[in-house]
Amino acid sequence: MAAMKKYFWDSEETEYMLKVLRELDIAKHLDGRKVRNLKLFKIKTDPETPPEMDSNLRIGFIGAGNMAYGIAKGVLQSGCLIAGDVPPTNVKVSAPSARNFGRFQELGVAVTHSNAELVSSCDLVFVAVKPHLVTTILSEITDHVTPKHIIVSVAAGVTLATLQGLLPFDTVVLRLMPNLPCLVQQGALLLSRGTRARQEDGDLLCSLLQHCGLVEEGPEAWIDIHTGLSGSGVAFVYLFAEALAEGAVKMGMPSALAHSIAAQTVLGAGQLLRDSGKHPAQLRSEVCTPGGTTIFGLHAMEQGGVRAATMTAVETATERARELGRKSAPTATENRK
Repeated sequence: MAAMKKYFWDSEETEYMLKVLRELDIAKHLDGRKVRNLKLFKIKTDPETPPEMDSNLRIGFIGAGNMAYGIAKGVLQSGCLIAGDVPPTNVKVSAPSARNFGRFQELGVAVTHSNAELVSSCDLVFVAVKPHLVTTILSEITDHVTPKHIIVSVAAGVTLATLQGLLPFDTVVLRLMPNLPCLVQQGALLLSRGTRARQEDGDLLCSLLQHCGLVEEGPEAWIDIHTGLSGSGVAFVYLFAEALAEGAVKMGMPSALAHSIAAQTVLGAGQLLRDSGKHPAQLRSEVCTPGGTTIFGLHAMEQGGVRAATMTAVETATERARELGRKSAPTATENRK
């Protein structure tokens, strides 16, 4: 028997074969969730110009408030390697009232009053309602949740254990805590995976949310802390900005101008803090000159206890988030399929 001639593929032929395999995988797994297997067939490309990939991932939002709207805006800009472009036709929002539907419709997103209809037609569902409504909502949709679904809760304080107890046993569940600046795509978001969620599920969510702002993944214990730090912290910053402006008004500046300058001051300081990589104390010291205006002002703030008050505010908000979690836990009943 004649010896078989060995043939070695060059790089172009290898990449072509991987492309074929990837396309076959897409055709086979267009049920929304398994399309994420695209990650198995990544081809080395220029990171600035990732390959275009079709996606049948359908995304739903139960709740039409600010968090849902901010996240929806970011998702529609995602264009990520794993998820592909998400067209508005693949996104749907449900709410009992049509009051907030207009701004979603302006994005090209479909709306409905039926949570069951939304879940049945979507693969990844954000539960973006108030914490006390979560039990009712999940009880309503549980019969429509299948193993292909990914459920993402945006409700403060409601634990993964509670969420998983209210849904079918094999449901993929994640917790996500965004904050109000998601509305302008400058949010700070932290997510945590449930016991059934894989690393790929976290990667998918991070990719979808990349235009919402800073997105990080961490253990669930950090979610409540993040709520106190960033979710509630936005209000603390607004209070500080208001006080800055009122100080200027007291000294004779027109109110409108004072508030405009205060807003720009907070924005500029935050961007410099984020982009410089320096510790806040280092940046603060760079503003202070010996015997200057800033050190006198800082002394007054320290006398007023602003540092301790802020730390206590974060601590108190965090404990409140934990309390909400404890209150929601007893309502969870196992619903296994």
